[in-house]
Amino acid sequence: MKTDDLIQALAVDLPARGKGRIERRLLLTLIPAGLLVLAGVGLWLGFRSDLSDAMLGPTFWAKAAFTTGLAASGFWLLARLGRPGASALAPLLVLAALLLGVAGLAIHELTSMPMPERMPALMGDSARACAPNILLLSALAAPFVFWSAKAFAPTRPTLAGAAAGLLTAGVATTLYGLHCPEYTASFVAVWYMIGISLAVAAGAAIGRLVFRW
Repeated sequence: MKTDDLIQALAVDLPARGKGRIERRLLLTLIPAGLLVLAGVGLWLGFRSDLSDAMLGPTFWAKAAFTTGLAASGFWLLARLGRPGASALAPLLVLAALLLGVAGLAIHELTSMPMPERMPALMGDSARACAPNILLLSALAAPFVFWSAKAFAPTRPTLAGAAAGLLTAGVATTLYGLHCPEYTASFVAVWYMIGISLAVAAGAAIGRLVFRW
């Protein structure tokens, strides 16, 4: 019997997961992961000096809503992949909608600006540091999430690894917003997404090894 056939056969024979068990396990895992990332932001990068004022405005929460949505998509996708035979289509569609939404906002933002203002909006003041910071903060949360997900024995290890990477990157990027003062949709669509994409790619590579049967 081929390895893939064996995996599918074992998956079919697995007892039904307790309702919500996977989600509860992941949520519990995110507590220490999130606290470690929060500590990393506070001790390494530092919280933005105008944080209290920023939290009174809509752009702070709009950015947080987007990155939280990415984390939720990764969470949902990873939980689905932990159930043999479950479809991953719904979380992937939500993820696609989020990405198309921020891309659309970025395009609208840039095309609505005078030409001299476009590059400053796109680059901000921290373009070079943004993606590496997100990737490193994601790495702090990754061991917790991968350890938790390994117990589910997902049958699609590469996709599950990518989902775990998306989850960790979403959490890391949301908390990174406590440090990062950038607020334009174009900055988020480019530099945030580069860091998140790197975390997803790393997660896919790790998942292929960690989740392999």
